[in-house]
Amino acid sequence: MAQGLQAIVLVAIVTTASPSLAQGRPKTDPDWPCVQIKVPTLSLNSVWLGPEVDVTSDAWRSDPGVADLVSKMATRRVPIIEAEAAIADFASKSGPDAKTKLLQALGGAFQELAHQRSQILDGLKRFGKKQNEMADSIRAENEALQSASADKPDAQNQQGAQERLQWDLRVFEDRHRTISYVCETPTLIEQRIGALAKAVQKAL
Repeated sequence: MAQGLQAIVLVAIVTTASPSLAQGRPKTDPDWPCVQIKVPTLSLNSVWLGPEVDVTSDAWRSDPGVADLVSKMATRRVPIIEAEAAIADFASKSGPDAKTKLLQALGGAFQELAHQRSQILDGLKRFGKKQNEMADSIRAENEALQSASADKPDAQNQQGAQERLQWDLRVFEDRHRTISYVCETPTLIEQRIGALAKAVQKAL
């Protein structure tokens, strides 16, 4: 009985917490699993007040020095302080072309980071959809368990159904907890872009 009560209580949690899975998400995207508000696209202009930057050009790829700088700027495992130092060092060694190359590097880094962010958003949406589907399945399992218990009491079958339900609930809750870090990643990317923009502005 204790296990059955636990399962019913947990199902009640899932029933109320999902289908939303997260508070404050846009109603237009029911599969968004994060507390953070979903911002589908980024604009460099929101953090950049300097000269115009072409965020669509791939010209930076043809310059090994600029491409190397973009790699350091856009690789998130590179600490931002190291990326800022690389920007300053590049500016000091690039001579009269420093401004043009720095703007190319900023455009390239924005491209790369925006692409990474887009991939993460897509993955989060897929995760949210699977969680919603699992929540629906758990609710159906609970309803079937309650119906079977009322119509044809069978202790052995009920125990098996309760164990399956509890297992599904544990999986659901574990997945929901582990996604919290990933939900922070789009914001961290936005913050990195802002910090890079400031470093480039300072180096111009």
